[in-house]
Amino acid sequence: MVTYNDNAWHSDTLARFRTLSRDQLEYIRQDAYDAARVGDSIGNPKAGQYWDEYHYASMALKERKQ
Repeated sequence: MVTYNDNAWHSDTLARFRTLSRDQLEYIRQDAYDAARVGDSIGNPKAGQYWDEYHYASMALKERKQ
């Protein structure tokens, strides 16, 4: 099982996001953004993971436009 603190989580997440549909990525991006904003406002230590998911989903969407 991969946890957020494992470096593998980042590469696994990037690889998984490449297999998802545009709709799935857009949903994840919005959900992660909302969770990160709330997490930051209440001091949730997982907010950083949500920001990573937001950025990785954005990167995957951008790759598809090119």
